[in-house]
Amino acid sequence: MAIVEETADQALSDIASYVMETEIDSSQAYELAHLALFDFIGCALKALDETECRRVIKPIVPDAIVPGGSRVPGTGYEFDPVTAAFAIGTMGRWLDFNDSWFGKGGGHPSDMWGAILATADYFARRGRDIRMDEVLTLGIKAYEILGLHLMKNDFGPYDYTAPLKAATAAVICRLAGGEKNEIINAISQGWADGQPLRIYRHPYTTPRKNWGSPDAAARGIWHALKAIDGEAGFPRVLSTAVVGVHDAEQRGVPFIYPAPYGCYVMENILFKVYPAQFRAQTAMEAVIKLHPMVSDRLDEIERIDVHTHERALRTIDKKGPLNSASERDHCMQYIVAIGLIHGCLEYRHYHDETASDPRVDLLREKIHLIERESYTNGFNDPKLRSDATAVQVRFVDGSSSAEVEVLFPLGDARRRDAARQVLARKFFQNTSGCLVNVNEKNFCELYYDQDRLRAMSVDSFMALLAV
Repeated sequence: MAIVEETADQALSDIASYVMETEIDSSQAYELAHLALFDFIGCALKALDETECRRVIKPIVPDAIVPGGSRVPGTGYEFDPVTAAFAIGTMGRWLDFNDSWFGKGGGHPSDMWGAILATADYFARRGRDIRMDEVLTLGIKAYEILGLHLMKNDFGPYDYTAPLKAATAAVICRLAGGEKNEIINAISQGWADGQPLRIYRHPYTTPRKNWGSPDAAARGIWHALKAIDGEAGFPRVLSTAVVGVHDAEQRGVPFIYPAPYGCYVMENILFKVYPAQFRAQTAMEAVIKLHPMVSDRLDEIERIDVHTHERALRTIDKKGPLNSASERDHCMQYIVAIGLIHGCLEYRHYHDETASDPRVDLLREKIHLIERESYTNGFNDPKLRSDATAVQVRFVDGSSSAEVEVLFPLGDARRRDAARQVLARKFFQNTSGCLVNVNEKNFCELYYDQDRLRAMSVDSFMALLAV
């Protein structure tokens, strides 16, 4: 066992204590963890329709398969847990359809499900009796650790994947039997890796955004298992002068945590009902409402005003050529144009065949993103946390549509009841035809049966997802 000989940073100690000692007694958190897991797996299975996703998740060298290893849903792959976590996480992230969380930072906590499933499956296939209840508990805790890091901390030019790696390392180390010292060592090694640049999200928007955080989650497993094997860590990795995380990467500002660790993030997680960057969710809902009013007048449109907040302007206001699906699903103008033309949004609309429709770029040129101060204030207000958009279409004859405003996305906790049927439909559409018939039936039945899922063995659950 690796021993931590000096007093660890309080933030590391708090995470380790939370992962080891805190009991989750919120039925709401478990209900939403169940939903988040199935939402993620649905996205992952649907992503296998995409040739580029299959290219990214294939073995890094031919035939690098581990018989009896971690199973990758919807495929015949069996990998070591690190490689499987990368593959499963990449699948779940590929369509930009999985859940989200935002504060000063932003990210996708469900990117960690791949790591939890892959590691649990590997141990289960070697004789450990791991139940899905434990998987859900670890998911709740991983979401909480990442989410609280994102709420009050500004990561500047760095990507959010470093706290995701730390969260993954913590829960996987516990899953592997780690005690407090090993967990601290694993977390500290994750932070010592450094924080990657956001360049693959802004200003470039490349397919790496689909695998950047799964890569970090996979690395979190690596650190967790190394810590279990005796690898020492850096107990004061955050606070060490000059070369620690706070001084070297956070401009001397320690991390701020808005609340003790519990289950707040899972209870308030943001689901997506459209496959698009989260800032476009309310815009797409508004556009779908406008579609019947404008669809037969597209050639009469003079301009389209999209009133939004500063964060949206900063992240998805894109002009000029869009050469890939990754660029298109992070472009507000493209998403709004597709909604006006088709009245819906599916991932296939990001393919070249749809993007080559001349109407798309003609409409993009007419779309103007305008900051509305009240929307920016609402987005930045931690008590409100709105994500508002209003869209209005103006025609060449001087007439205009009504301004359609949506303050909170359908996946917001305040609209949970309205979203349930939509999310269920999303899941069943995403999983249709992806598994062996009998497995698909048995797997889909679990969507509505939380008690049965929680009691189920990980081995049995993952077997349903194998093909």
